[in-house]
Amino acid sequence: MKKYLIAASIMLSVSVFAQKSELRSLRKMSKDGLPAPKDLAEFDSELKALEANLGSADEEQRAGYYFYKGKYGLAKMQTNPATSGELLKPTIESLEKAIQIEKGTGDNEYTGQIREQIYPILKSALVDQAIALGKQQDYKSAYPLFEQVYRISPRDTVHLYNAAAYASNSQDYKQAIDYYKELQQLGFTGKGVNYTAKNVETGQVEFFPNKTTRDLSVAQKTHVEPGIHREPSKKSDIVKNIAKLYLILGDKENAKKAIEDAKKANPNDVEILSAEAQLYLEADDYDNYRKTVQQILNQGSTDPILYFNLGVTSAKSGDVEGAKKYYAKAIELDPQLVGAYQNLGILQLSGEDEIVSEMNNLGTSKKEMKRYDELKEKRNEMYREAMKYLEKAHEIDPDNTDVKTILGNLYQGLEMMDKYKALKNE
Repeated sequence: MKKYLIAASIMLSVSVFAQKSELRSLRKMSKDGLPAPKDLAEFDSELKALEANLGSADEEQRAGYYFYKGKYGLAKMQTNPATSGELLKPTIESLEKAIQIEKGTGDNEYTGQIREQIYPILKSALVDQAIALGKQQDYKSAYPLFEQVYRISPRDTVHLYNAAAYASNSQDYKQAIDYYKELQQLGFTGKGVNYTAKNVETGQVEFFPNKTTRDLSVAQKTHVEPGIHREPSKKSDIVKNIAKLYLILGDKENAKKAIEDAKKANPNDVEILSAEAQLYLEADDYDNYRKTVQQILNQGSTDPILYFNLGVTSAKSGDVEGAKKYYAKAIELDPQLVGAYQNLGILQLSGEDEIVSEMNNLGTSKKEMKRYDELKEKRNEMYREAMKYLEKAHEIDPDNTDVKTILGNLYQGLEMMDKYKALKNE
């Protein structure tokens, strides 16, 4: 029995010695960061030898194994990007295992390197791959990569937002909702300031992580035209997207609940109210839409699109005079709003069908001919009023084919053939 114990002790000592030797070898081959391509085969061989004795390894050695396994995976991906798809997940899992082991031991030998050196490289590779997949419209493959960037660096919440958007684009609506809800729990708004400058060599505007880095590049003359790009809050977009996704899934109750929950915390938040109004508009619930928009306007909003949409919903509800009033206000706030001029012009023609119908049903008696002339002048007056707005819309947007078609019909109806021919020849 004593001989057996002595033999086992000797075997254990040899195993521990071998593991330390392999760890030293792995450390030496990756002392400058990742193992060089020429060392990958030997690096892999040392890893396999270390793995074979992992059962008898202590926590420090186990953490080292997973740390270097992660380094190996990242080096392989950099050497051959085509392997990223199969190596990405196990590489991250290995690095996370090393971190978890060190949490238990209270050590920080590998965790610090992973957080400060490896993860920045990995994050960059993940983002580049996700963007490339997005350009190929392969959103289903791209969104998990954005999520992974966020998981390894929880401060980068914008990547969780990207994951949500890509999941939605891939029609994985339930996953997108989960991401958006997680963003809400985090209090994410996406609002912030980005520092920009134009790259002298490429001519492209680039974003910088902070003002100091941007200013340094400008000082070194690699960049010019420093600027600031302000990102607006995405809080209302998140609420709106959750509601929209629930609507796509046919879940109107949860769509409404998403808005209601957001309003409980911020009942007068204009962004949330805007999302609610959009929800009502898409559901053709015009009464509630107008009530919600009015609540926004009462808080001092001067958004011309809100007045424009009120004009649309009022017209659909049969309130022609109300619609005219809202379109006029939209134009007052934005004199270049083509749609408002176009719709105002169309509203001037309200009742035309009844006039034309009566004209067509009249006979040829003196009394009926007199009535015909009266109706024709009434119709022509409508045309002249409509023409004012449609000519303005055409002036702002000469390529708008809908405006040109309606305007052409008015010119013909008013027998203004010179104007009609000029319009046709544009």
